[in-house]
Amino acid sequence: MEKGRHPGGVPISISYPEIPLHAFLENTARKYPDRTAAIFYSNRVSYGRLWDGSLRLAGALRRLGLEKGDRVAMLLPNVPQFIVAYNGILAAGGVTVPINPLNPVEEIAREITETESETLIVLDRLLDKVPEETPKNLIVAEAAAYVPWHLRILSRLRGGRRRSEGSLSFEELLKGPRLDELPLIDPREDLAAILYTSGTTGPPKGVMLTHRSLIANALQSYHWLRGWGYSAKPQPAGWPVVVCAVPFFHSYGMTVALNESIQYGCTLVLVPEPGPDAIMKAIHDHNATHLPTIPRFIREILDHPDLPGRDLTSLTSIVSGGAPIEPGLVERFEEVTGATFYQGYGLTEAGPSTHCTPVEGTPNRRTAGLPFPDTEARVVDLQLGEIELGPGEKGELLVRGPQIMKGYWKDPEATARVLKEGWLHTGDIVEKDEGGFLYIVGRKLDRIVAAGHTVWPSEVEEILGAHPGVERVVAIGVPDPLRCATDVEAFVKLRTGVEREGIEEELLDLCARSLDYFKVPAKITVVGDLPLTALGKVDRVAVEAELERRLQERWAPGP
Repeated sequence: MEKGRHPGGVPISISYPEIPLHAFLENTARKYPDRTAAIFYSNRVSYGRLWDGSLRLAGALRRLGLEKGDRVAMLLPNVPQFIVAYNGILAAGGVTVPINPLNPVEEIAREITETESETLIVLDRLLDKVPEETPKNLIVAEAAAYVPWHLRILSRLRGGRRRSEGSLSFEELLKGPRLDELPLIDPREDLAAILYTSGTTGPPKGVMLTHRSLIANALQSYHWLRGWGYSAKPQPAGWPVVVCAVPFFHSYGMTVALNESIQYGCTLVLVPEPGPDAIMKAIHDHNATHLPTIPRFIREILDHPDLPGRDLTSLTSIVSGGAPIEPGLVERFEEVTGATFYQGYGLTEAGPSTHCTPVEGTPNRRTAGLPFPDTEARVVDLQLGEIELGPGEKGELLVRGPQIMKGYWKDPEATARVLKEGWLHTGDIVEKDEGGFLYIVGRKLDRIVAAGHTVWPSEVEEILGAHPGVERVVAIGVPDPLRCATDVEAFVKLRTGVEREGIEEELLDLCARSLDYFKVPAKITVVGDLPLTALGKVDRVAVEAELERRLQERWAPGP
């Protein structure tokens, strides 16, 4: 980072403790055993209970044959069992493999097989996502185990899902003895998690994150926001209450909502099925003070008809990640909550966070911010990837720091392509201004060459997304075999109640008035829906795969 550009009050460098990741929970439970660690459907679970459960699960896993370095797959949303399983696996010396429950069964099976996970911990409500060829040990957690007693009875009366034959009960395992002698962990070398990316090219790849990389990123984020102690309004007494709606099985939720909150001794309000109603209720009912979020959640809350009746003013800080957010949304949400809003940048391969907007000064709503402590960032040319570019020039972002991954699981070739001399080649096209602030342009592989010019999808999507009738948009390059050319095409989902008739022409006219001629889409199509990733971004890979399938059908030779 350029000298003098570092935010005031944030350390340039941090001393990272040489401890395993599960020591965050262990230390907080030792200091505050009776403090509420998690709120789940209004039921309160203490730090002492979570750590005790983690040690008992660790003991059970060792008795099942788990050895240091063995992988354990997890198919769990944001429930107390996730926290227990996550820390119990680590305490036993294992490696966590959190899997997105929204994935197809085939992808879930691939990730379990590829990581050689002989144990799978799954919520009973997700048993239909368990592959036919189950791992050696299938541990089933009861969704109602941590809810208040009246909801537990109601769940069982409604016929909560039974454990499959031959499986083990998560709750029964927690009744066994604790593992008191924990295996030694080398935080710099030993893996804590294998997290699968969304798969920009080919199938998702397993990102190997060490104990140290996840500890470093949690502490970098914590120190950047000064422990959430900086806000435009007075802080309430006590410790932060954090709404955990972003999924723990994703790197963003794992670091910013789970690890960071536990090391600080926060109370985590768990939202297993995130939506605007559930998030607003969590904030309102529990006087939540901090909200890690994604742009989709912000947009859905602001559009919700019940928003005027919900008091969200207990929030003092909000951090948004996972995708760019429109400045107008930020300003509206700050008006509703009175909270201070931050936004950042990251990717799974970086644990995930590398940049964030400063906590003081005049807000810049379009930037992804400045590098975290101990994090270096460079912008290099797109041809050789060796020439460092100056302010205002578009190039690929390279980052280096203690939070960077160890590599891709069982893929040394892919690792060598993106990790060079400690620098992670992110594949993201960015530019920096004179002050070192980062601006995201798009993915390197998403670049469209139309009429001989480079077009970044984000340029088109920003214009169309600003239209009040558009809810979601994606712009991609579509080949035209007859002309041997590529056209820019855009697909939009309209907001509820917006008339479809004539809207495509209106949007094309908007692009023609706002963009260079070669960036104007050849066609804009209104669709019923667009697929989303776990963090609420339009799943460009899925859209392109579907278009590729249709193009092949269209241009396939006849009989």
